[in-house]
Amino acid sequence: MAHSPSPKLWYLPNHRDALQAHMHFFHKLVNAKTEANYHAYYQTLIKDGTANGATSNAYLTSSNVPFKTKCIIMKYKTGPLYNQKHAVLLKLSTSETRPLCPQADSALHILSGCQHTQIRNMITKRHNLACRMIFKAISKTGSLGSCIVSKDIGSSERLTMQFLPIPETAESRIVPKWLFPFHFPDKDRFTSSRPDFVLVTPIAAKTQEQ
Repeated sequence: MAHSPSPKLWYLPNHRDALQAHMHFFHKLVNAKTEANYHAYYQTLIKDGTANGATSNAYLTSSNVPFKTKCIIMKYKTGPLYNQKHAVLLKLSTSETRPLCPQADSALHILSGCQHTQIRNMITKRHNLACRMIFKAISKTGSLGSCIVSKDIGSSERLTMQFLPIPETAESRIVPKWLFPFHFPDKDRFTSSRPDFVLVTPIAAKTQEQ
């Protein structure tokens, strides 16, 4: 009976750049540099409080997120999400243009920038699904659910399929007129970009002492 060859052992002086170089050389992982724009931008969001580290990294320990999805998210956050730019870098292609549409490829283009009809519909569907999950979480808080005054996160049929109650104040996709300045034209209000949903919290009544 033939025995499989023993695995070859490699000496690595450290588990940082030496390990990174080794893995990239043999497995073409594309170096993820910690000083690159992706990492620096994310660190800026953490430091200025725009992003919450615990929340934005919760997917890593969530049992509801498939492992493959976790890998894609990590690659997007750190830069090596495969696209045509990487294909050119690895000499697997001579063009940075996407095969599906005549535009330059990038990680951002893959996730939200492609204007191809099929991809655009997929992006919108994914976006609305995420918004409905947030909508559902807000609705469960009780008082805040009734503070939603407009929403643009898919059709009423889709909301019903996910058993999401639609507040009477949020039946329209158009932002209420009273949220705009007094002389704001209706034409601009109807044609302006609509937020996913608008939540207006009540102002606490002031006492005479205040």
